[in-house]
Amino acid sequence: MEEKCKNRKRNDILLIIGILLGMGCLALLIRFVFFQTGNRAVVTIDNVVVFEQELSGDCQIPIQTNQGYNLFQIENGVASVVEADCRDQICVEHVGISKKGETIVCLPHKLIVEIQ
Repeated sequence: MEEKCKNRKRNDILLIIGILLGMGCLALLIRFVFFQTGNRAVVTIDNVVVFEQELSGDCQIPIQTNQGYNLFQIENGVASVVEADCRDQICVEHVGISKKGETIVCLPHKLIVEIQ
């Protein structure tokens, strides 16, 4: 009877270790597949591509539209909106982006910055 309890505890520990290892492998897979560093920023206004810029070079580009003004910046491989004349300033307060699929959106100006 005592031996069955020891085997059960050992099997439980092995199961927990196996689950933790599986979760770790899955986390690494997700990181490498979904969070790859991008190489360019694509800026669209009202679903029209305005310009594309490589993340490798630093720049500041003013964007003037009928809806308002944004100042787009790439610095040290990170894209951000550093100025805008919109009321809520969500795009300015958004952290810089550099991974594929990340976006910054300025709804009042219909501006989207996406990393590809």
